[in-house]
Amino acid sequence: MSRAPGRNVVRWAGLAAILAATVWAAWPGLQEAPEPRFVQPLLSEAAGAAPSLTSALVNAAEPPRVHAASIAALPDGRLFSAWFGGAREGAADVRVYGAFHEAGRGWGEQAVVASPGQTSRDVGRFVRKMGNPVAFVTPEGELWVVYVSVTLGGWATSQLNLLRSPDLGRTWLPATRLVTSPFLNLSTLVKGSPVFYADGDIGLPVYHEMAGKFGELLVLTPEGEVRRKIRLDHGRRSLQPVVMVRDARRAVALQRFAGDDEAPPRVWRNETSDGGRSWTPVAATDLPNPNSALAALALEDGRLLAVANDTEDERLRLSLLVSEDEGLHWRVVHRFEDHQEFLHRPLAPEAFRPLLEDELAALGPGPAPEAVARNAERNLCRNGGGCSWQYDYPYVIRDAAGDFHLVYTWNRSFIRHLRFNRAWLEERL
Repeated sequence: MSRAPGRNVVRWAGLAAILAATVWAAWPGLQEAPEPRFVQPLLSEAAGAAPSLTSALVNAAEPPRVHAASIAALPDGRLFSAWFGGAREGAADVRVYGAFHEAGRGWGEQAVVASPGQTSRDVGRFVRKMGNPVAFVTPEGELWVVYVSVTLGGWATSQLNLLRSPDLGRTWLPATRLVTSPFLNLSTLVKGSPVFYADGDIGLPVYHEMAGKFGELLVLTPEGEVRRKIRLDHGRRSLQPVVMVRDARRAVALQRFAGDDEAPPRVWRNETSDGGRSWTPVAATDLPNPNSALAALALEDGRLLAVANDTEDERLRLSLLVSEDEGLHWRVVHRFEDHQEFLHRPLAPEAFRPLLEDELAALGPGPAPEAVARNAERNLCRNGGGCSWQYDYPYVIRDAAGDFHLVYTWNRSFIRHLRFNRAWLEERL
């Protein structure tokens, strides 16, 4: 009789193993495309255009704290930006907001795109808080927003949700839950802009934070179903990949440094030569990274462009950089923001306030300067700890006319939109 429990344990363990293998084998994450081929974006350029750089603030003064913006160029010439905002990151009042930009009219009023209550009703599961949204237009011409939500715990237990708009943001279908793992469907987050495949599939850079930190590529069908998920790295060292297509089979990925003991901290790089099926081991570039998100895209002449906090600590500087060797080495061509002289030197509010006010005029259209300064001081000054700046989470795209659109979090308080053309860029390259 003493042997029966042992046989039962073995039997149940065997059944569990068979069940797990069956679930894993049936999950779409293992499905492979026969020969995945990337699609390179088609761009045009305004001939003889004068160099141009413009700035504007996208969001309103309420809620007081915003973060993690993305931007999409719509086929009708409009722009759409999405971000999250609330009293603070992770608060119960955080919502995903969005706004449209029309030529000649600027950014319109912001509106709530997704909320915990609406998401809970749509997907049939309780949602406690919300995080990063990524907005883009699919090859089928729909506007999609993929965004993070959490039911219990922190960001490591995140799930992804998909909002679709067949009429480019005028109306939205109910949100659906993306099943990115066969076991509990936990710990998938999103930040980077998508790449597209010749068969209509969408490659969305995502990342994992539970019992590890690494980038992945989530491949979605045109209907928004998960087809497969591909590891870009392993271990506990990388986050928030961005993928740049080089041709039908080749792409280069850059990933945020998230290691604990590697020194010095540098952006990670790896590549694929088989349409994203497999990736080389990551290697450090010469681009410093203070464990902060970056953005990047490929130019048609082969060079790569990045926007990043090119520092080893804090996020006081945001720079435009170029690489001429597939992302191994980088050089700075412009500083969008730079207060690096105050590294580890927070200022008293009375000294900080005049310097902050000097920035307001350059921000362009948006809320009243008084509201901008009030929010920034609220978010940047710690009780008894002084004040400091923060510029982070860039997201960059290029529209069909060839213009570049950069959005990023300005001092934890506003989403700043910079638009520049190729002529302005060439002056710096």
